[in-house]
Amino acid sequence: MSEKPEIHLPDPSYWPIALAFGLVLIAIGVVSSFLISLLGVITLLVSLAGWTLENRAAGREEHHE
Repeated sequence: MSEKPEIHLPDPSYWPIALAFGLVLIAIGVVSSFLISLLGVITLLVSLAGWTLENRAAGREEHHE
């Protein structure tokens, strides 16, 4: 009998929600204020960096045999 392959799923994360919030702030800022867009860009960049670093840290913790 063949074994079923193990499916790897990433851990739950809030970073995608924060990134989407940054995109929303950018869109709102386009029609209202440059400062809101700037806050959205900062939120987006911080979220992107956090999500990337979280995934890299999780990759280092995995042990392959």
